[in-house]
Formats: sequence, structure tokens, C-alpha cells
Amino acid sequence: MGQSLRGRYGLVAALALLGLGPYVVLSTALFPLEDVLTKDLAASPRSLQLAAGLGNAAYALGVVAAAQAAQRFGQRRLFLAYQAAFVVGTVVAAYAAGEVAWTLGRIVQGAAAGGMLISSLPPLVTRYGARRLPQTVVIIDVGLFGMITLGPIIGGELAVTGAWRGFLLATAGIAAVGWVVAFVGYPELDPADPDLPVDTAALSLAATAVVGMFFAMSWLSGSSLTDPVVLVPLAAGVVALLALLVVERRKDDALIPVSRLVTQVPVTGVTVAMLGGALFVTLFELAQTWLVEVGGNAPDEAGWLWWPMPVGLGVAAVTFGLLFTTRFVPVLANAGLLALGGAAATLLAVTTANQGWLVPLVALLLGFGAGATVSPGLLMTGLAMPSTSLGRAFALVQLLRSTATFGVAPVVLYLALSSSDLAAGLRGGFLGMLVLAGSAVVVALLVPALSGARLRTPDLEAWLDGGQALPSPTTAVHVRPGVDDEDAEPLLSPGD
Repeated sequence: MGQSLRGRYGLVAALALLGLGPYVVLSTALFPLEDVLTKDLAASPRSLQLAAGLGNAAYALGVVAAAQAAQRFGQRRLFLAYQAAFVVGTVVAAYAAGEVAWTLGRIVQGAAAGGMLISSLPPLVTRYGARRLPQTVVIIDVGLFGMITLGPIIGGELAVTGAWRGFLLATAGIAAVGWVVAFVGYPELDPADPDLPVDTAALSLAATAVVGMFFAMSWLSGSSLTDPVVLVPLAAGVVALLALLVVERRKDDALIPVSRLVTQVPVTGVTVAMLGGALFVTLFELAQTWLVEVGGNAPDEAGWLWWPMPVGLGVAAVTFGLLFTTRFVPVLANAGLLALGGAAATLLAVTTANQGWLVPLVALLLGFGAGATVSPGLLMTGLAMPSTSLGRAFALVQLLRSTATFGVAPVVLYLALSSSDLAAGLRGGFLGMLVLAGSAVVVALLVPALSGARLRTPDLEAWLDGGQALPSPTTAVHVRPGVDDEDAEPLLSPGD
């Protein structure tokens, strides 16, 4: 019977949600728990920041390492190993008596979650035909980033009850159910490209990049941007990331197909995913700090003000599914960026008197923005690539996206908390995010325009057969003298 259930769409969709969802929820659920965790683990705020940063680094590196492993080994065994590791890491964190065990648990969780993304999403997307894709992208939107909207509500309650260990054990239980579902339903899949050499340059540069940058941004708490302990690893991480892009673009047998990812559609998709994730997480952390430190709300009171966020996410995810087979996914992504900018603008007007109704409005906008940017940006990138290279494309997108999503917030929050007037510092953060959102919208509109791109309906059948769903012209071809691309439309229509 087990053999007959393998590969059933419902089971593969379920294992993707059960694999990706728990880690995503933890991304925001743990933020309100800093005081509780500091006390229960006898840890300093900096050590907790470091644990979170290294966990995020492990996630980003896990995606790249899993993309390499998928070329050599069958995905079924890999996914089962990743899911089992996530269960173990979560149990270690749940029973942690101090900061060392807590940090170890968070690192294992992150690495395992990154691996599960690569092992779960490409098979779910590519194996079930074009007819299933609208439903599939809704599932991806919810599981990949959407469940982050549940974290604030859960975290607020846990900060009051102190029952975080029980929550982590429940999370481990959900992940264990996911392992059982995967054991029953995950199909046998051949390695993607057994002849592809192990890309040691990509793996080592990716490791240097994420560890350096996330360590630096975590250490920033209680330090300064000029501290050598912050500055040196941050510089090393940035240099390594740039070197990764250069090296991979020049290699013929690169693990990460950078040469394909620097054309217009992937550039736009990656930009939307990166900035959408960064805006969401940063605005949430700034607003949560306002509610507790300035607004005087208890953590559970603050948490319940975020209840409309999953509603906004649900609207965006359903809209994404409805639009996926049309030419309007880029329009949805731009609407998501505008919603995030609207959330930042609304937060500039927040006061202790109006926060009770203003923050739920912000939550609705943030939820929609999260659902309309991160997953649509990721899938836009994939549509410009052969479906057979989906996992390798996702590796770079998720590396960049997670760096932005979980890297911008610590810096902006540090700057806000450094102000002598906390309320003014937080408003400065809201204003900075409004500027970033506006810049993101400009980039998302300008890059396609200068590249001669037009809204096009994706050819999903050709994509699933190994081709491209969308033509992707050379980025900014119309402002690059001597460069031409037959996929680029004229900058101005004839007769203009």
C-alpha cells in the first residue's frame, strides 16, 4: 500500500507544508520571547541574537548545500534525513538548559529547513502538470513564507505563559508527522545531474558569506557598526557573496546558474523576494517593539493586534493562484510592495491612542505584502529558468532572500534602539522602510521597462517540458550601448 501512495499530490503537498511551515512560524514567534528566553536559558540578549543569526545562516547555507546534494542523491532519502534532523534540532532546543544547546538546536533547525525547501518544492511544482500549478503556488505561498504571519500571535501568548518548551515540543511533533507523511508519500526520484561536479567554490564562498554577514549583524546588538568584531566579518561576508556571483557566472558547470539569473525576469523576481521579505520582517519587529516598549501593551495584547495578518496573507495567496496562469503576476508583486510601503506609511501615524485600530490595519497590509512578494518573486524567477534547473535557481534566490529578510531587521532595529528617544528612533525606522519600499517599487517598474519586457502569459506546458515559461531579455538592454536581445521589445512603441 505504501508504494501505491507514493507520489500522490495530496501527500506531497502536505509534506511540503509540514516540512516548511514549522520553521517559518518560529521566525517571528520567537521575537517576543527574548525576555523569557534570557531568563530561562540564563543567556544574554546578544547570545540569543547570535543563535538566531547562526540559525538563519544555516538555513541559507542549507539551501545551497541541498541543491548540490540533489544533483548526486535521490531526493526521497534526503528529505527524510532533513526532516528527521529538524525534529532532533527542535527537541534539543526545547530541552536546552543553556545558550550552547539552544544555539545548536537553532542551527540544526535552520540547516534542515533549508534542505527541505530544495527537496520539497521542485518536485511539487514540476511533477503534476500545468493544471495543478495554480493550487500548488497557493500551497507554496502559505508554506514558504506565509506561515510567518502566525508567529506574532503565538509568540505573544508564549511570552505571557512561558510555555515555549511545550510549543517547541509540539512543533517537533508536527515535524515528526511530516516525516511519516514523507515516508508514505514521497516518491523515488533520480538524482538531478549526477555528472555535475561538486562545486567546492560555491559551497565555501556561500558558507563564508552567510556566516560572516549573519554573525556580524547578530553581534551588532550592544556593539557598534565600527566595532572590528562587526566590521571585519561583515566585510568578509559581503566580499564572499560578490565573489560567489562572479565565480559562478564564469563557470560552465556552476552549481548556481548565475548567467541565467542575471537576465530581467530573475533580477526582478529576486529583487521583489529580497525586499519584500526584508520589509515585512523589519516592519514587524519595529512595530512589535513600539507596541511593547512605547505603547505599553503586554506581549499577548500586542500579539493579538496582529490577527488580520494571516487574513491578508490568505487574500494574497489565493490571488496569486488565480493570476499564476495569466500575465499579471508582476502586477501582483508590485501591489505587494505598495502594500508594504502603505504599512510603513501607516505606522508613521501610530500613537498610543490609535494603536488599537491602526496596527490591525498595518497587519492586514503586511500580510498581503508578504504573500504578494516573496513567493511570487521566487516563482517569477523560476519561470524564466528551465524547470529542470529549479532547485539550483532556488538556491541563489533563497540565499539572497534570507540574507535580506533576516539581515536588514537587526541593523534597522539597532539604529532605532540607539536613539535617545525610542519613539523617535522607531519612527525613523518606519520612515527608512517607507523609502526602501518606494525604491523597490521604482526598481520593479524600471528594470522591466529598460529591458524591453512586456507582461506575458507564461507557457507552462513548455516550462514543464524543460523549456522556459517566460522570455527574459538582457537586463536594462536599452541603456547598454552595443547590446541587443531579440527578446526585448522596443523601449517606445512604434510611432511614439
